[in-house]
This record gives sequence, C-alpha cells and structure tokens, in this order.
Amino acid sequence: MKKCIIISAGELFGEPEKIASANHDVLVIAADGGYRHCLNLGIKPDVVIGDFDSLGEKPENCFLVCLPIEKDDTDTLAAIRYGLSENCEEFHIFGGTGGRFDHTFANMQCLVFLSVQNKRGFLYGNGYVATAVTNGAISFSEDASGTVSVFSAGDTAKGVSETGLKYSLDNAEIRNDFPIGVSNSFIGKKSRINVDKGTIFVIFPEEVKLNNDI
Repeated sequence: MKKCIIISAGELFGEPEKIASANHDVLVIAADGGYRHCLNLGIKPDVVIGDFDSLGEKPENCFLVCLPIEKDDTDTLAAIRYGLSENCEEFHIFGGTGGRFDHTFANMQCLVFLSVQNKRGFLYGNGYVATAVTNGAISFSEDASGTVSVFSAGDTAKGVSETGLKYSLDNAEIRNDFPIGVSNSFIGKKSRINVDKGTIFVIFPEEVKLNNDI
C-alpha cells in the first residue's frame, strides 16, 4: 500500500520522519509553509505544493506545484489530490492542526473526502490522531489504552457498533447534533468500531496502533 505523508504549515505534532524512514513506498508532500517543517526535520519532500502565501517564497531545488492564490482547494486538499493521482491509498497529515481552527476543521473534512473514496487518512494533533470511516470499520489491538471518541461526520450515521470497549454500542444511530460518542475507553481487549451507513470520525491517542488482523 502506497502511503502519502503531507506536512502542512500548522503546529507540528507526531513524528512524520518515522513513517518516512520506515517505508520505502512513501510520497512526501510539503504543503506550502509545511516546507519549513521539512527543513527542520531534515526531510526532503518529493514535491512542494501551494500558493506560497504562508511560506513567502518559492523554495529552490524542489519539484514545485504552484497554485493560484484564489482557489477552492486548500493547500492540504491540493496535496491530497496530488497523492491520489500518484495512487496513494493511505494519507498521514502532519501540521494540519493547531493555529487557526478553521484550517483544522477543513482538514477534518479532508479526512471525509478521503474516506468516501475508500482511502484512509490520519490527521495528527497534540497527542491524538483523527480518522474517518465510511461504511466500514476500524480495529485496535488489546494493547490500546486511553480514550477513543466517535462522532458522526454527517447528519446521521447508522448501524454504529462499538465492541471491546468500556461502553458498547450495538447497531446504534448517532447524529451530529449530540456528542454521545465522546470519551469511550480501551480496556485491554481487541476492539472494533463499525458504521454500516454513513461516515464517522474516530479520534484516539497517538500511541495507539491499529489492528488490521481483526
């Protein structure tokens, strides 16, 4: 599975350099001011994308995709589109939270954009990771600890089930106007969160690893 690491211009949490060094089939994209993070981390991006308003200049000796200042896509979404054009299946977005809340919210929407196309995106914040799941499931190993929260990303998510957690759900319906899914807990068991129809956000601690074997 080809992975895409996108480093944006927000506050940098997580360790993108670990994913970049641990995988051979990885595309690294700096989204505008995220190029500064790359320089600080010693990461050479494969491409730098943006209108370069936050960076203030076009970097040299890099493959550039220059965007107009007036556009519909954010720099991060443009980076995602580029990654999709390069057949990436899994996206890790760093520097996409903190700072301006509207940019953080836009990047949450980018997770939905990926999920409805049957791709998986991960957005790294301060000690947490957010992802979106559409008509599917996400699983965690028994080593997982801490809290996990689930929210509807649309009006209604149907057939939501949570097993192996402190509080169980069975074929429930959750809406985006009531945060019933906040702060569930891992309890040392293999766990699974499923949605039959709709899209949900799942937010869990950064150190928690997914279990693809369930």
